[in-house]
Amino acid sequence: MTALVLIALVGYAGYWYYMAGVLRDQLVPWAQARAAEGYPTHWDNADIDGFPVAFRFRFTNASYGALRPVPVAMSAPELLVWAKPWNLHHWEFSAPQGARLVETTGTGGFDAAHLDGEFHNDDDQGTSIDIIARNLGGIGAAQAISIGDAEAHLDVPAVPPRDHTGIALGASLQINQTKLPSPLPGFGDTLSGLSFSAQLKGALPPGAFVPALNQWRSDGGTIELGYLRLRWGSLLVDANGTLALDRNLQPEGALSATITGQDAAVDVAVMTGTLKADQAGLAKSFLGLLAKPNADGQKAITLPMTLQSQQIYLGPAKIADVPTIPWQ
Repeated sequence: MTALVLIALVGYAGYWYYMAGVLRDQLVPWAQARAAEGYPTHWDNADIDGFPVAFRFRFTNASYGALRPVPVAMSAPELLVWAKPWNLHHWEFSAPQGARLVETTGTGGFDAAHLDGEFHNDDDQGTSIDIIARNLGGIGAAQAISIGDAEAHLDVPAVPPRDHTGIALGASLQINQTKLPSPLPGFGDTLSGLSFSAQLKGALPPGAFVPALNQWRSDGGTIELGYLRLRWGSLLVDANGTLALDRNLQPEGALSATITGQDAAVDVAVMTGTLKADQAGLAKSFLGLLAKPNADGQKAITLPMTLQSQQIYLGPAKIADVPTIPWQ
């Protein structure tokens, strides 16, 4: 029995060191393959350890980018990636010294004090990714914004969609305690929560990103918004619907929005200048007549929300302008 145990231990040790060498040798070819697919990956140095319970890589000055479907890049001075020897389809990762997430043109992004996550790959089901980032500070265009924590989940199907009805990407995001550049009277400077779940339908064709977006739009590509929830002071907005891009590659869409605290929505419209102060009383009275008690006993109103020509309308009333998205 002792001999069998020793043989098993020696055999496992041999397997571990053999697989560690295979994984190390596959790193560069793997990175080259990802770069060819539009996901540039770099690091200065990579070490592997973790015997006997894990294969654990330690990357220094690591970076990973995605050119599509959303151009974004992540970099970290130290990145730890590990998996159990008996399950190489599931990997976990951590950036203990923090990480930077930016859109690829460098216009804006966030520095996270700590980042954790995991990804699972299945040949039949595709790839799922979960990321948790804590204590985020804005940089560039987002410099005056800070976020307590954010959680993201991505689902990439194993087979790309064949037409505009197929799912190319599923995504959900939850952001808590977002501090804005300046307070809005009556609302403060902190969004308590912002979350959404959406599906990108239709495949982005290969090639340059902007022409690919044009082709995706022309082929009928859409974003199905399963839900969007915004809580800001006494204002709670729940919305769902369909988004797309217009000929200028700016978002447009039709949604249904349920608003709790509609008086607060009127106050926001007055503060932003989209509604005159002397019209606020009439607007509140009119919306009050339409409001009905929700499951919590609070008065809520459901209205169509439209996004077109870079303007947001709630029913017939314009409530906000949408800044231009510079894709290039």
